[in-house]
Amino acid sequence: MNNGLRSNSAWLVAAGLLILSLGLFTGCNEITDVPASSPIPTTPAEFLPTATVPVTDTPQPTPTAEILLTPTPEPLARPQYQLSAKLDYSSHRLEVQQMVLVPHPADGPLQGIDLVVPANSWRGVFSIQDINTGEIPLESYQLEGVKLSLVLGDSGWQPGEVLALDIHYTLDLPLQNDRPGYGPSPFGYTDWQTNLVDWYPMVPPYQKGVGWVIHDPWIFGEYLVYPAADFEVSLTLTRSDLIVAASAPSISTGDTLQYSLQSARNFVFSISPNYHFLETNLGDVTIYGYFFPVYQVPSQAAFDATIQALALYQELYGPYDQSSLTMVQADFNHGMEYEGLYFLSKAFFDLYNDNGTEKSYLISIAVHETAHQWWYGGVANDQALEPWLDEALCTFSELAFYESQYPESVDWWWNTRINYYQPSGRIDRSIYGFQEYVDQYLNYRNATYLQGAKFMAALKDEMGEEDFYLFLREYGLRYKDQIASSEDFFNLLSEYLNWNELPWLGEYFLFE
Repeated sequence: MNNGLRSNSAWLVAAGLLILSLGLFTGCNEITDVPASSPIPTTPAEFLPTATVPVTDTPQPTPTAEILLTPTPEPLARPQYQLSAKLDYSSHRLEVQQMVLVPHPADGPLQGIDLVVPANSWRGVFSIQDINTGEIPLESYQLEGVKLSLVLGDSGWQPGEVLALDIHYTLDLPLQNDRPGYGPSPFGYTDWQTNLVDWYPMVPPYQKGVGWVIHDPWIFGEYLVYPAADFEVSLTLTRSDLIVAASAPSISTGDTLQYSLQSARNFVFSISPNYHFLETNLGDVTIYGYFFPVYQVPSQAAFDATIQALALYQELYGPYDQSSLTMVQADFNHGMEYEGLYFLSKAFFDLYNDNGTEKSYLISIAVHETAHQWWYGGVANDQALEPWLDEALCTFSELAFYESQYPESVDWWWNTRINYYQPSGRIDRSIYGFQEYVDQYLNYRNATYLQGAKFMAALKDEMGEEDFYLFLREYGLRYKDQIASSEDFFNLLSEYLNWNELPWLGEYFLFE
């Protein structure tokens, strides 16, 4: 997600301040952070009440013809989702049959599993019809906030066993961002688009000694932690005029679209009858751009920047392993990344004009979101507790883009994107770690994104460009499809640099 605006002209300064007042920017005194073992603060909005449902007779899922479960040899490497969804676009209702095969993550037996249900943070949106756990009996389940806890009966879930979850549920989609007390989210509908993001119950990572890693939503930032998974998705539409942008290309046509995506963090859709689109190929990767009428010029500029950035980051960071990348013009005022697809704020399209150049937030944020395919997609992190691990790297990637493609605009980027906001302070804080500030969000943005980019640039100067990019490429390869931590980052860095002897690191991190 992303930030800010300034130019030498008074008009663009005013425009930037206007965007700031709208909350477009994403994300100095020392602040005590929230450690991973501490309880997360209470979220600012009311969740649905706790509901514990005993299971006396295992319900049978509604038959579906769209997706057939393919036998998978054990041991299973990662969760495998099979999602069959039917969307009534006009009534904003989605009916879903979901099966997930989950490999056992622990050393000993487990008596249950916790799933993350982001859609349940909206009142009246998520409704369960039935749940089945296959050969392992289900004793009861409880839905509280964004956590769905399943209690398994008998001897529980044994090491080496694959848990087969089958859940039938409906989503009555909310008006986008109609959720007082929370930060903006693309989930839901507007007059122009319907976005299915984080729309299904997810298997969170399991941490030995801790359990299932689930955080509460917060008023800004991302709180979800995504293990890599495989997806087979079927989407049936009730209208023939809809255009669908997705995390992967459709492998079928007609009223029912089918998709396959391997080793991905999530699977999302953006759907509208209004989209125009662009398409091109970069090697084996297809790049798509979806945008609204009258936005052809800025859309082409953002699309071209996405192509340039995708090519550059493959050189710097390693291969892009998915078959497509999709840019979607957002009908909301912020950017957001997902596997194989990102949203780009409509405000940046509005501020771009026919004579626009690369000196534009439209371009900066497009390449930032493209970089998330490496730092969030390829290598994930705990976005709630260590957001700098993706956002600092992606903000720095904007600089890498300008240094490579538009070196004459590097000073503009530093002055407009970073220095104008005078960022300072530690970057190793969680999204919950800014509560003593009056404006928590801006302090989070300035530290995590902007000060984080300064740290990465200083590290490049310290190491030299060649060693620095060798380090980042190795980081991307070594932790591919994993969830990396700050400890992982610095352990690998120690193979390239004796960072313990760098006094300036104290400006960015609190080392104990």
